[in-house]
Amino acid sequence: MKILKRVSAFASAAVMALTASAAGSTAVAATTPDVVDYAETENNWAKLLQYTLYFYDANMCGTGVSDNNRLSWRGNCHVYDSKVPMHPIDDDHTGTNLSESFMEKYKDILDPDGDGFIDVSGGFHDAGDHVKFGLPEAYAASVVSWGYYEFREAYEETGQAAHAETICRYFCDYFMRSTFRDKNGDVIAFCYQVGDGAVDHSYWQSPEIDAMGRPAFFATSELPTTDDVSESAAALAINYYNFKETDPDYAEKCLDYAKALFDFANKNEKKVGQGKDGPASFYTSSKWEDDFCFAAGWLYLITLDHDYLEACEKYIDYYAPPGYVLCWNDMWNGVGLVFGRIQDIYPEVCEETRVAIGRGQYEVLDFWEMEAKALNTVMTKKLTPAGYFHLDTWGSARYNTAVQFTALVYDKYNKGKDKYNEKNPDYTFTEWALGQMEYIIGDNPLGRSYVVGYGENSVKYPHHRAASGLTMAEDPAEHKHVLYGALAGGPDENDEHNDVTKDWVYNEVTIDYNAAIVGAAAGLYLYKGDKTMKPEENFPPAEKTDDTQLFSGDDFWAAGYCSDAPEKTGSGVTKLTFFVNTDSLEPHDDISIRYYFSIEEFENKAIPGSFVLQKTYDQVETEVTGKAAVLSQPKQYKDDIYYIEISWPDYAIANSNKKYQLIIGNYYGEKWDSSNDWSKKGMIDLTEEGEDYDNIVSGVEFAKRCENVCVYADGKLIGGTEPDGTKPAKVYKVAQLVRLRRMLLGLEAFSSEDAAKQFDFNGDGEVDIHDEVELRKLLIAQNA
Repeated sequence: MKILKRVSAFASAAVMALTASAAGSTAVAATTPDVVDYAETENNWAKLLQYTLYFYDANMCGTGVSDNNRLSWRGNCHVYDSKVPMHPIDDDHTGTNLSESFMEKYKDILDPDGDGFIDVSGGFHDAGDHVKFGLPEAYAASVVSWGYYEFREAYEETGQAAHAETICRYFCDYFMRSTFRDKNGDVIAFCYQVGDGAVDHSYWQSPEIDAMGRPAFFATSELPTTDDVSESAAALAINYYNFKETDPDYAEKCLDYAKALFDFANKNEKKVGQGKDGPASFYTSSKWEDDFCFAAGWLYLITLDHDYLEACEKYIDYYAPPGYVLCWNDMWNGVGLVFGRIQDIYPEVCEETRVAIGRGQYEVLDFWEMEAKALNTVMTKKLTPAGYFHLDTWGSARYNTAVQFTALVYDKYNKGKDKYNEKNPDYTFTEWALGQMEYIIGDNPLGRSYVVGYGENSVKYPHHRAASGLTMAEDPAEHKHVLYGALAGGPDENDEHNDVTKDWVYNEVTIDYNAAIVGAAAGLYLYKGDKTMKPEENFPPAEKTDDTQLFSGDDFWAAGYCSDAPEKTGSGVTKLTFFVNTDSLEPHDDISIRYYFSIEEFENKAIPGSFVLQKTYDQVETEVTGKAAVLSQPKQYKDDIYYIEISWPDYAIANSNKKYQLIIGNYYGEKWDSSNDWSKKGMIDLTEEGEDYDNIVSGVEFAKRCENVCVYADGKLIGGTEPDGTKPAKVYKVAQLVRLRRMLLGLEAFSSEDAAKQFDFNGDGEVDIHDEVELRKLLIAQNA
């Protein structure tokens, strides 16, 4: 593997003080296991940059997702974050951590339209869950934005600048919306978290249909949260640079809010957020000083206002960078890099800091030198047998790429300076970063790319609700969507990895995991790329859809399976399992499904008293308090045809992957023959497939589309086919019509014969130009 050569080269060229560590590296390398061929993995840093940005599309939240997102399978979600009720957090997990007296005092600021709600919508989900946690949100915003600032040329050359700016703006809009200021511009409250991990983690479903309570947590003068506020201020400050040329008014707005948030953090008591309040055990911060100094450094670079240095110098932990790496809970390496830049334009900062932190008069501080020491220390310790830098099993790849990013930023400002690498003045840390990134995309003992979708042997089962399309993390089924660009947790200290959905250590994906790899890919493109490296065209590729559905966006269907349990007497029951699915991104909370069956074999042609209709499992009822499905009694449709209806009042069942099971039939008395039941036609019968219906745990892997089980919204048919042939009215969208007309005119092929049959508008058995004429007539009627 090339990584071992790069690690060995670095070890021999490292600072002499680290000779022992370098020797240790050589000893480790001797135990390297055999590896698979790396030749098939593509070193394309333009493509990697493109891919890694897309994870943020997958995790967008709020009312602006549909307008800003580049993934067809994501839509607006948690729109009710715009209406957080103004009361203390209740048993339904709604409300805020603010006191009633505080809300009353500042109601005109928190609720300017007077509707009784606070708007904290937008932002990004933290991981495969849907909470918006403060520190990882702010860290991700800072580092993604920082990467764009440092290596902007890479984004522009690869056509990714617009995408990066969309993501940066979406972060900033959320932070500014979450900042509440009085008439003087002073901050009185800042919302740093929406959602409760303990509640959120009880559900495994797409965000578009979430309906759980999502409390909002605020920092105020009563509830100081210096770390969250400061890191958010830093993100806004960095984006002053990112937008000052393309949108100067927006840049000034970001800077204004950054200053206000920093002032808010500075003038109030300085402390980390309460562990029990909001982040709980999920993101417990150990300090606030690093975030505070990081924000102050950026604000000084922008304004050259010495007050920012005076505010933070006494809190700087100058010797901290070698002790850890850049992450949401440790920004000291970020502080070192920013203050290295400050010392280049204001050398006095080193002496001022020495005095402020009480170091001896003969001690000389140099931020660049300390950062070089940090990089040398990290790069020659904690290596796996294959030479991969491994700090911790939980998210090893995010720590690794964070060091890559800091190394590339260091080299940007220090390449050619032999002051910090006297033994090898031409050596840069970039070479080490290159080897580590090659490992991450496939140059490793497993031949596995830890960036989802990047390479044939990439991670396939990230721990992500929206992308999985599953009912539970424990389901081993193939994921519905490819989570392009997501950086998985990564390998362990033995270069091993477990690619399963339920493993939130090896396969966790989060916005803070991805933050540094985006900038690292951009840096590698500038330093180690060439003009042959290009992003993929027409990316992301079209989603796989059911061959019987040409278009996506308005299709609802029931999926399921069944099993007959006949009695020797001719009686018996049919066991049924259903899920409700859609490719629509608009949630419905008035969905029902109907199962049509025939009583033709009943001697008395009526529903007998012995008729069996029994719910056997309602997953919604089990997991969501007060949202049980309602099963109707049989109702006559026409003649011998009846139906039963299952409804989910006030619950968005579609795509929740929540299972409903029942039995229907006669255990005695009348005969039972399901073969003449309209809705059973086309259903997969597990008994015939040799499967044991009663011992299936999930069932998602067996569920198939049931064309004759009908789906309704508020009583209107929106999916399936009724016994008389009635189908949902098709509403064609402009974007769909262009392609459909080309197909009817013979300019583009249909995906299959089945797909074509549904567009025989004139009923002549052929799908051709004559149907294009009929289509125009339908459109006129539709728009009349």
